[in-house]
Formats: sequence, structure tokens, C-alpha cells
Amino acid sequence: MVDRIEGFLGVSSDVKKSKIPALQDRWQSITGLILALFMVCHMLFTGSILIGKDAYEGVVSFAEPFGIHQITNIVAFVILIIFMIHGFLAMRKFPSNYKAYLAFKAHKIRMKHCDTTLWWFQFWTGFLLFFFASAHIIAIVFGDKISADLSITRFADLHLFYFVLLIFVVTHASIGCYRLYVKWISIDGKEDERKAKRQTVKKIIFAVWGILFILSIIADIKWISL
Repeated sequence: MVDRIEGFLGVSSDVKKSKIPALQDRWQSITGLILALFMVCHMLFTGSILIGKDAYEGVVSFAEPFGIHQITNIVAFVILIIFMIHGFLAMRKFPSNYKAYLAFKAHKIRMKHCDTTLWWFQFWTGFLLFFFASAHIIAIVFGDKISADLSITRFADLHLFYFVLLIFVVTHASIGCYRLYVKWISIDGKEDERKAKRQTVKKIIFAVWGILFILSIIADIKWISL
């Protein structure tokens, strides 16, 4: 109970500044970074189909040595746990009720501030990913051995689901990576210089995720065509 009060008020029971909010922020950032890096690897993994089915099967064999497909199930389970922890920590910053939601929405409209609007998109995509990503990860946790033929069948049956999931993931992850940079990386220089550096980093981050998104779309089309 004390921990929850400290997390809400930001002070401990002896009226000292609590370390809990800072620790929660740190672990939210760490888990978010892990998930973002995993998604980059995952997108490159599924994108290997652009080289051919043999390339995809080769990546699967590398990830599952000696045909031990349970490795994929275990990795998916670990990612699911990290995903749940990240979501739980992120919920602290969600509007606590509908009135707070309307207040933030009005604030966003009045401010017309880019980073505030980005957080708005991050909030909604994070909320939707709780359902979409959870369903996908759980299917992998309890799924069979991965193969090109199995993946072809999944893409044929669920291509719209994967397309929507891809949009949510890329939007959420790209904004999240940018916010990680703003939160944790120190920028020296005058105000104008700091803004210019921040804009440059923002463009680079969104460009990288944009390229990954385009490659993933092309890979999805390849999967469906197979």
C-alpha cells in the first residue's frame, strides 16, 4: 500500500522524495527498448522471405538449432512477460478517467505541440497493441514449429490483422524510440542548437522505422503471393 502511495504522490511516508517513480520510468524505458530491438529483429526475420523461402528456413534453423522449436515458444513467452511489464508501467501515465482524457485532448488541440501529439498517438497505439500484440504473441507461445509453409498459411488467413498490427507497432515503436532519446540522452548547446539536434534525431529515427515499415509491407505482399 505504501509503495502505491509513493508511486502516486512521488514522496515516501517520511515526506522525502520517492525513488519509485524514477525506477518505474527507468524500467518502462528499458522494457520499451528491449521490445523495440526485438521488433527490429523480428521484422528483419520475417523480411528474409524477400530473398526466398530457403533464406527464411535458414533463419529459422539458426534460431532453432537442432530443430528445437520450443526455443521460439520460450522466447515468445519471455517477450510476452516483458510486454506485460512495459504495459503495466506505461498505464501509470494514461488518463485516469474520461474527464482526464477530455482534458488532455483539449490541451493537445490548444497546444498544437508536435511532441504532445506524438504522445497522443503513442497512447492510442499502445492501448490497441495490448489486444493485437498480446493475441499474436500468445499464438506464438502455444504455436507449432515455425516453417515457411506455416507462415504462408498464417499470412493468407490473417493478412489484414498483420497489416494493422504492423501499423500500430511501427507507430508506437518509432515514437517510443524518439521519446527515449529525449528523456535519457543529454543534449549540449544553446536552445536553438538543441532543438536542431532533436529534430535531426527525430527525422533519423522515423526514417529508419519508415524503411522497416516499407520493407515489411513488401515482405507481407511476398508472403501473400506465396
